Amino acid sequence: MGKQRLLNKSLVAMYDAMNDLTTTSNSYVDVGTWDCMLLKTKAFLFTASTNNLLVQILGSIDGGASYPYTAVNEFSVTTTAAVTKEITSYYTNLKVQVKPAVSGQNGKLSTYYAGASF
Repeated sequence: MGKQRLLNKSLVAMYDAMNDLTTTSNSYVDVGTWDCMLLKTKAFLFTASTNNLLVQILGSIDGGASYPYTAVNEFSVTTTAAVTKEITSYYTNLKVQVKPAVSGQNGKLSTYYAGASF
């Protein structure tokens, strides 16, 4: 669930990182999921190495049983700059997916996240 700090009885802040993932196919693959049920604001930081990548973030409202919602549409993460994304819509869980920006040109994605209940 990540590193969590209880600020008081009703405020929560958390941060962590997903395991780095190197793509091996041209289709979207799961990088990881985040249980963010208690959080109002969620933020991600993405970096790519080796080659440019395409990322999307899917949302769940059923505790992670399914991810039918696109929380953040497909976006590019290049090797030259970090990308941040913020989500304020309610989701119980978020899932990050990645694929190469160019078929056959695999790359490594690093994903960090943080959130707060306020």
